[in-house]
Amino acid sequence: MSHAKPVQTGLPTLLALSAGMFMAVLDTNIVNLALPALQRSLNASLSQLTWIVDAYALGFAGLMLSAGWLADRFGPRRMLAWGLALFVQASLLCGFAPGAQTLILFRLLQGMAAALFIPSSLGLLRHAFPHPAERARAVGLYGGLSASAAAAGPVLGGLLLGPLGWRGAFLINVPIGLAALLAIPFVVPFREASPSRGADLPGQAAGMLTLSLASYALIEGPRLPAPVLLALLLAIAAGVRLFWRLEQANPQAMVPPELFRHPAFAAANWVGFAIGVAYFGSLLLLSLYLQQGLGLDALHAGLAMLPLAACLIAGNVAAGRLLPRLGARRQMRGGHALAWSLLAMLPLALGTALAIAPMTATVLESAPPQLSGTASAVLNAIRQTGSLVGTAGAALVVGHSADPRQALPIGLGLAALATLGAAWAASRIPAAEREASPLAATR
Repeated sequence: MSHAKPVQTGLPTLLALSAGMFMAVLDTNIVNLALPALQRSLNASLSQLTWIVDAYALGFAGLMLSAGWLADRFGPRRMLAWGLALFVQASLLCGFAPGAQTLILFRLLQGMAAALFIPSSLGLLRHAFPHPAERARAVGLYGGLSASAAAAGPVLGGLLLGPLGWRGAFLINVPIGLAALLAIPFVVPFREASPSRGADLPGQAAGMLTLSLASYALIEGPRLPAPVLLALLLAIAAGVRLFWRLEQANPQAMVPPELFRHPAFAAANWVGFAIGVAYFGSLLLLSLYLQQGLGLDALHAGLAMLPLAACLIAGNVAAGRLLPRLGARRQMRGGHALAWSLLAMLPLALGTALAIAPMTATVLESAPPQLSGTASAVLNAIRQTGSLVGTAGAALVVGHSADPRQALPIGLGLAALATLGAAWAASRIPAAEREASPLAATR
């Protein structure tokens, strides 16, 4: 029995659970906007700028799978609080980093902190809103509140980068994180831990090593000799195989293989990967295009990105309302068809936003309740891996373009291909995606 007092769930609960995702989205927008200032202030190379963005994604995706186990093992509310506390500290360290190398290290820590609280927040969302229709609306609002960070990010970034420089991109997280920490005991319901599985240390080590090698290959590959790059690619392939074999053989696997035997779960995660590739790669290219290609300062570049943020908010708000009517498959497929139809940022943002809520809901509905933390962790790890790939790919496009203005249309073309793949994955989701998960019967 828990000694914790019950709390009433509603908008305050949703705000507290959304705070972490809000900071993560806000941070992504502002950091991308701050890249030219970072380059000037720290004399950072394009490779270092890419690592500053991707170190966060690496820490996030690398620890995310174990973070799902930690949420199930120690309780999601405790991990939510621990993750937020570490994120605030890491943001302070980033804000006062003396150079590019230390900033990359602190960004890795910041990503690991985000990995602790995001699966917990999604697991608690399912617990706080147990009825499917209510939960669908909550997921839509969760996405809408997170997307509001996309609207605030460009303007706040432009305002902060003036007086505070690039350091303001990280220090903004401190008051938001502290407010969420103070609210947790009062508005977030307690959920018992589920210590049914042990730690999967071999799987964690194999997964983190493989992802680190892949990150290095993506970012540094163009500068490596061909034999070294080939050896690196072979090591990555061996790491992927080792990781999957370890997970299949381990009854305590942090990624239970049976999750991916559910077609809806597998397809929704592929959609998440494609979203990361298309949107975050395009976002980096857009920021460089506005500031280095068109010569705008940070404030005017932020204002120029406001229509993009408006599309994200509109799409997220509409997604929660449309999901109960259209169903996950049709809404994801339609959103990605819209994103692919025009080589422009606005339909990409709107279509992506329409797809996020049904993608998240599909993952939560297709996993058994006792594995909700693990399932959401898998989704977010795969999304962040897509972000890492998209950002590194965008850096490759910039590096091979004589003018930043040439890089954006090329990047949007590649993003269109990624969203087309996501639309195909959404079409693989069974029509009866609301049926009970077959996994639940086996647990």
